[in-house]
Amino acid sequence: MSQAPAISNSCGDCTVCCHSLKVVELEKPAGIYCLHCLPGKGCGIYETRFETCRTFLCGYRQVPQLDEKWRPDRSGILMMMQDVENLPEEHRASGKGINFVILGGEKAILQPGFAEYVATLVSRNVAIYLSADTPKTLINRWLRGPAAEKNIPAVRQMLLHLYGLHLQIRADKKMEPPMPWIDMA
Repeated sequence: MSQAPAISNSCGDCTVCCHSLKVVELEKPAGIYCLHCLPGKGCGIYETRFETCRTFLCGYRQVPQLDEKWRPDRSGILMMMQDVENLPEEHRASGKGINFVILGGEKAILQPGFAEYVATLVSRNVAIYLSADTPKTLINRWLRGPAAEKNIPAVRQMLLHLYGLHLQIRADKKMEPPMPWIDMA
């Protein structure tokens, strides 16, 4: 059983989880706003919101070292923490893993600091997953070499390639709505 995550950064007016996550209890599919969400304002039933919503914290909220540019509505990336007991054995000693759900397209991957952060985590043997509202893929093995060499352009290129494969999965399975979900103007 995992501990409740420490709360750090604030949601502010971010409502990405209200849009991007599938919520079984509400019969809400991923990619559409919850009927209780007031985009840009938050939950319209915040005081009586569902347990799933009460207990969810994205990775941005749990990692105090991340600044405001990492907030999901600004970064185009929803970080989903992965409990240690659900990780492959080789990564468990490094603590929780992270699934980077790319919602802002290639621009999210190309923003300054993202490839560097992923490379640092891979170098520390943290389990790193990537998804685009697709089944998540453990990506460490493809990034170990470039991360060890501190070759950030190669890390970035591999992230773009893996993201492209996830978009192809979405297209092959005719998954709707189309990506990206966050406009990275």
